[in-house]
Amino acid sequence: MSLTRAAVYRRRIAATVAWLHAESFGHVRLLERRRGGFRAETSIRGRGEAGMLEIDVAFEPGGRTYHSRTIAGRGAGTDIVTHLQPDGAATRIEVEFLVPATATVPADRIVRIGERYVRLYERLWSQDEAMMIRRQALLDGELAPGLREVCVDGERLRHATVCPHLGGPLEHASVEDGCVTCPWHGYRFDIRTGRSADGRGLHLETSRAE
Repeated sequence: MSLTRAAVYRRRIAATVAWLHAESFGHVRLLERRRGGFRAETSIRGRGEAGMLEIDVAFEPGGRTYHSRTIAGRGAGTDIVTHLQPDGAATRIEVEFLVPATATVPADRIVRIGERYVRLYERLWSQDEAMMIRRQALLDGELAPGLREVCVDGERLRHATVCPHLGGPLEHASVEDGCVTCPWHGYRFDIRTGRSADGRGLHLETSRAE
């Protein structure tokens, strides 16, 4: 099946290429890992079952260009090609959205599809840029971890404001049933014990407030 370019998204972000990642979807479940790529089940955040899809990600030699091909579900047949170019302490990004082209798909529909992809990637890269800047600041010692005080079942407790997964912000993270949830990747921790509440094995620093 032939593909046609629906849109191109370009951006310069204030982070180095080393921090780029693709973890902004509703969930990711690895199906296959191989040299130079992987296959995963994922979903568009907030779309429920309608947003489910299976993607195959393949990196070209050098690792700065990669293809995210949708092989099942919403947008099947689409190839999203991301090009990364270091630019000093920043990174230039170009993303091509290639969608299946047939005689029955009018040109104005392809334009609308391209516009939706550009809006989605604008939001995703804005989230990712904020993540990368915070993580780099933590590594460079420019952002000091702190403690947050909360009340759980009438008891005053404290928990670290940095998620032990990838440094996500817990200063204002939601607390429910005694557990705090990282807004970046959904890791949950029991504030009473510091233990992982979702079986992922990490531990959060917690203590009783004096």
